[in-house]
Amino acid sequence: MTAVSPAPLETLVDVEDGLTPEPESLFVKNTGTKLESIVIDDETMPKRKMTIEDGLRPLLTSMKLIGLYVSRPSEGGENVVTKSRKWTANMIYGAAVMMLLWINAIRSMSVFTREDKFGFLLLNKLIGVTWMTQCTISQTAFFAASFSGRLAVVFRQNVDDSCARNSRKFSTFLAVVAWSFVLISMACFIYLLFLTDFPADSMIAPFQNHIIISNTLIPQIIVQLISFYLLSVFIFSQAMTFVLAMIFSHEFKKVNNELGRCLDNQERRVSDVGIETFRQKHQEISMTVSYLDDSLMFSNASAFCCQLGCLIILLYILVFYYSLMTDPVAITSHVFWMLEMFFGLTITAAGGIIVHHYVSTKYINIIILTTTTTTTTTRSSAIAGRPCDAKACQG
Repeated sequence: MTAVSPAPLETLVDVEDGLTPEPESLFVKNTGTKLESIVIDDETMPKRKMTIEDGLRPLLTSMKLIGLYVSRPSEGGENVVTKSRKWTANMIYGAAVMMLLWINAIRSMSVFTREDKFGFLLLNKLIGVTWMTQCTISQTAFFAASFSGRLAVVFRQNVDDSCARNSRKFSTFLAVVAWSFVLISMACFIYLLFLTDFPADSMIAPFQNHIIISNTLIPQIIVQLISFYLLSVFIFSQAMTFVLAMIFSHEFKKVNNELGRCLDNQERRVSDVGIETFRQKHQEISMTVSYLDDSLMFSNASAFCCQLGCLIILLYILVFYYSLMTDPVAITSHVFWMLEMFFGLTITAAGGIIVHHYVSTKYINIIILTTTTTTTTTRSSAIAGRPCDAKACQG
C-alpha cells in the first residue's frame, strides 16, 4: 500500500517496565475550530463505535493460531499502555514459528547440488526456495509489527459501524477461503510426497542429496509441518493486507462523498473551515496508511516480487516441460499453484493501486476546491473594493 504522508509519524516503542503514554490516534488533531458551516447527515457519517480490530476478528484469530499475529498485554487507561519485558505464550509461539521458518529458509538453500542442470527439476527448486523466502519475510514483518505494537495502534482506530460490519463479513469469507486453500494444498503435498514418484530429495534437503539416510519418514513429516505454516503465512498475510486496503479505500471514499454532499447543500461552495476539515480527514487516513506501510513494506515487496518470479517460472514449466509431468495430480498441482500465484499477485497489486488511487484523487480534488474557493473569494473582495475578511473567506 502506498500513500502520501504529509508529515512524519513517530511511535514510541518501549520495552521497559512501567507506563508509557500512547498516542490517542494516528490521525491529525483538529484545530479546535467549530465546524458550524458543515451539515453532515447521520446516515452519511454514523457515530463511530467499533474499531478495525472488531471488523477483522476472524482473520486475526486465524493469524494468532499460526503465530502470524501476536498481541502484547496492556494495562492502564485509554491513553496509557503498559509495555513490559514479559512474554506471553502467544508471543513465544509466534517467535518460535518465525525461527522455524528462518531455519527452514536456510535449509532450503541446500537443495542445489553440483549435478543440477537447467531443466524441470532445477526450476521447481527455484520456485520452492523463492516461495519459502517470501513466506519467511512475511512472517517476520508481521511478527515484528505486531510485537512492537504498531499493528495494534492501527487496529485500535475507530471506524463506523457499517464499515466494521462489512469488514467482518468480508474477513470471515476470506478466512474460510484461506483455510480451504491451506487444506487443499496440504492434501496435494501429502499425495505428491507419499503416493507418487515425485522426487522428494529437494523437499527434505539436505537429506538424500547431501546426507544419505535409510528412512526418510521423519524428515518428510517435519517438512509437512513446516509446509502448513508456510501455506498459512502465504495466504493470511496477503488476505490481511488486502482487507486493510479495502477499509482505507472505504474511508477515502467516504471523505469524497461528504465533500460532494457539502457542495450540494451549500450551492457548490464550501467555507475555508470546511475545506480544512476535509483536508485533515484526508491527511488522517493517509498518515495511517503510510504508518502501516512502513511496518509491512518488506512483506508487500517480497509478496509482489517473489510471486511474479514464481508465476513466470511456473508458466515456463507448463509450456515447455508439460510432457515430463505424467501424473494428473502433478499437472493439476502446477496449474493450481500458477493460478494461486496469479491471484496473490493480483490482490497484492490491487490493494496498493486502489489505495494510491483514492489518496491521489481525493487529495487533488481538495486542492482544486481550495484553489477555486480562494480565487473566488479574492475576486469578490476586489470587486467590492474591500479586503477579504473572515466572513467573506468563509463563503
